[in-house]
Amino acid sequence: MKLTSKLLTSLALFTLLPTAAHAASGVYVVSAGDTLSKIAREHQTTVSQLMQVNQLKSDQLSIGQTLSLPEGSLSTGGAADVPLDVVAASIDSANNEPEELTAGEKARVTVDVLNVRKKASTDARILGKLKFGDVVEVVETGSEWTKIEFEDDEAYVFSAYLSPKLTPDVAFAGDVDSASLHRLESIFEPLLKTPYVLGGTTPDGFDCSGFTSYVFSRLGVTLPRTSEDQFRGGVSIPLEQAQPGDLLFYDSLGKGRVSHVAIYLGNGTIVHANGEDVRYGKVEYMHKLYPFYGVKRYAEFQ
Repeated sequence: MKLTSKLLTSLALFTLLPTAAHAASGVYVVSAGDTLSKIAREHQTTVSQLMQVNQLKSDQLSIGQTLSLPEGSLSTGGAADVPLDVVAASIDSANNEPEELTAGEKARVTVDVLNVRKKASTDARILGKLKFGDVVEVVETGSEWTKIEFEDDEAYVFSAYLSPKLTPDVAFAGDVDSASLHRLESIFEPLLKTPYVLGGTTPDGFDCSGFTSYVFSRLGVTLPRTSEDQFRGGVSIPLEQAQPGDLLFYDSLGKGRVSHVAIYLGNGTIVHANGEDVRYGKVEYMHKLYPFYGVKRYAEFQ
């Protein structure tokens, strides 16, 4: 009996230990079109962490495969302090009273990840997820739920996490010329949702440095072609002094050198060609995902 008791105690303790270096904080079921890099981006983690937690020997996935998400990533179940259909809320999102939306017009997602439901209920099937900065077409408004167009169909999301303002609020610091920055916005806003194309430099498709080069060329500023070369030029600026219009650089490929560039917009917001399309993003999550190399200034907006 004593031996059996000790064995059961040992087994119980063993089940409490994590099976990898990172404990899991949720699960994800692989669907068609998923890749490890796509899943890592959506859940604010890295490919290496996903492979380590799930003890994967390759990046090959199969539909229906269940993956454990690393601790600290965005799980699919929602956070305890926000509604169930918001995976992670930003500090300035979720107003007590939703901003007024208009049917037939567009709205922007203001939280990190927002569930899209088949019906106006948290018990309804999840059709997909929207990410911070995504722009949707409003079909019908409501105080709690809003009907939107989603993948050639209609679906529902929480009204509180949509904004009729398609551009995030930008804080102009120091002597920043707001007129020049509004011109910057007028250039990149029509480019949102442009597909990512490796080597792309036109509105038919951009890579990260092709996007920044195109935007700045419209401002009369010529940038080097690649993110690595763009990082070699410009004026170095401390991150805490970054102003809208500055460029932020990262190692997104894990090769020990600059491989990604984004345009800073203020308030911790960026716009970039992120590997899927041109979209808004957040500095805090870029810093969590990739090594940060610095800020460069190519234009003085003053």
